[in-house]
Formats: sequence, C-alpha cells, structure tokens
Amino acid sequence: MPYFERFENKPERARRDVKQPWLPFAWLDGPRWRSWGARALRVASWLLPAALLAYLGYRLDQIGWAQIWRARPAGWTYYAVLGTLFFVQPIADLAVYRNLWRSPAPLRLSIILRKRLLNALALEYSGEAYFCAWAMGCLALPRGVVLHAIKDSNVLSAAAGLATVVVMVSLLALTAGAAFHALPLDGLWVYGPLVAAPPLVLLAVIAVARRHVTVLSARQLAQTFSLHFARSLVGEAFQFALWLLSGAIASPAVCLEFVVLKLLISRLPIGVSKDLVFVGTGMAAAQMLNLSTTAVAAVLTTLTASDYLLNLSVVGLPWLFGSIRAPFRDGGVGT
Repeated sequence: MPYFERFENKPERARRDVKQPWLPFAWLDGPRWRSWGARALRVASWLLPAALLAYLGYRLDQIGWAQIWRARPAGWTYYAVLGTLFFVQPIADLAVYRNLWRSPAPLRLSIILRKRLLNALALEYSGEAYFCAWAMGCLALPRGVVLHAIKDSNVLSAAAGLATVVVMVSLLALTAGAAFHALPLDGLWVYGPLVAAPPLVLLAVIAVARRHVTVLSARQLAQTFSLHFARSLVGEAFQFALWLLSGAIASPAVCLEFVVLKLLISRLPIGVSKDLVFVGTGMAAAQMLNLSTTAVAAVLTTLTASDYLLNLSVVGLPWLFGSIRAPFRDGGVGT
C-alpha cells in the first residue's frame, strides 16, 4: 500500500491531527489558554534564535577573533569548498523529506538549516523536535505521516553514518603509509567486523521486520538510505579536500587520517561540543605525527569557527529577523 494511502483512508483521524492543537490536556483547549499559548509562542519564536545567536557569539569569542583572522588559510578554493560543505547535509535532508512527503506545501531549505543548527548547538535531536512541530503546523499532512517520516529518516541516517565509518576506516587501513599512532591501525582487520556489525545488524532488522518498525515501502527505504549514505560520503570527500587545499599537511594519507579521526569523534555519545573535542585531539595528533602544530591549529580553528560564522550569518540572523517581523507565520515557530 502506498505511503499516504495508509492515512488517507482515515479522514476523521487526518482531520483531527491537522486541525486540532497539539496539547497534552484537553482542558487547555479553551479561549483563555489559547490566548496565553499564542503569547508564549510569540515570545519563544524570537527568544530561541536570540539565545542561539548569543551562544554562537560566546563560542566565537572563546576561540578568539584575532586568532581566527590570523589563522585563515590562503586561497579562495579552500573557502569555496568550505562554504559548499555547509550545505551538503541540509540539501540531502531536503531531498529526503520532499521525496517522502511529496507535499504541495513548500518545504524550504531555511527550515532544514534551522533543524541542523539546533541539532549542532542545542540538545541532540532538538532540531528534529522543532522540525516536527513546524511540519505539523505548516504542512497539510496527518500527524502519523510526519512522525513516521522523521523517525524513519533518522534511523536510516544513523545506519548510513555507521556504514560511512566502515568505508572510511577500511580505506584508511588500505592506504599506504598510514602511521597514525592514536588509532590501532595494525589491528583494523581484527576489529573491522566489530565496526561493521552495527550498521549491518540495523539494516538487517529493518529489512526483515520492515512492516513492524517502519511504514515506508522497500523502495522508499532504499531511496532514503541511498541519499543519506551518498551525503555522508560526499561530506567526507569535502573534508579530505579541505585538508589537502589548506597546505597544512603534505601527505594525502595523513589528511585521510584526520578525516577519519573527526568522523570517529562525531560518533561518540558525548554531551560536549564534538568540534572542540576534535580541535584538542587534532592538536595532540599533530604533535605525535611531528607535523607543524601551528599550521594544523590554523586549519582546526578555521574549520570550527567557520561553522559558527556560517550558522550565525546564514541561519541565525535571518531566523531572528524573520521571527521579529512575522512571529505567527509558520505556525508560530518562526519563518
């Protein structure tokens, strides 16, 4: 049965899901509480982006504005690749949800960028919560369609990320001249099955028990996984190109080691900023490999600061200004 027909055959449920407010208690659905709720949404619509902007400014000040300017690599190609990398994941997510929902209502890239901003700088998966609330308020889709699509996309994205780890670690093991002593490269063939097991098990569960864990068809599963996997591989290729173009590391094999190091850190279940963890770990790795600590530090600083700057200028400021101009647009969660 096609994806939407499972919900279109239930007009009462669909109408209830779209029109009624998403409130935990029925007694809150009254004129007085609606008025207070509207005011709270108006305040939250600009407080959230304002708080994120303040946090971004604080983090950039911690890194140091003068240090960021002095540490910048030369060459416009480096910055072109850096700016393109910023949009790889949002564009892939936009393609995934447009393919799943096929909704006539516009799903804009700006909404996906906000989701990415919240996931990166606020609580993990807070961007998914914002995206879910926006979709329920702004798209003419049943609640079940929205929830299942976001859940299934995140599960398949996690599987694609783990599969990317397998590909990159295997590529690093096959690379001649790899000598990154911080990772047990000599034992990669021993630990390889352990690295490959999680994505294989996850994909096997989805394939065998598909009707019990997802509402997507087999074709939609394959399309969604392929988009996430391609996005992950393209992102790692851009990371590799950045290290080569920076000039901080002459050996392509060592550039690949730093790419894999960042990928492994991104999979760690830690609450602190993984970008800052990578900066500290990369500095230690540069010393162990007898690399130019100053040059590596410049690239690490630029990579970290540029992400904050792009989030500030491309996502944060337009979100804040749009929320101030039209706080009720997009269902009260910002424009």
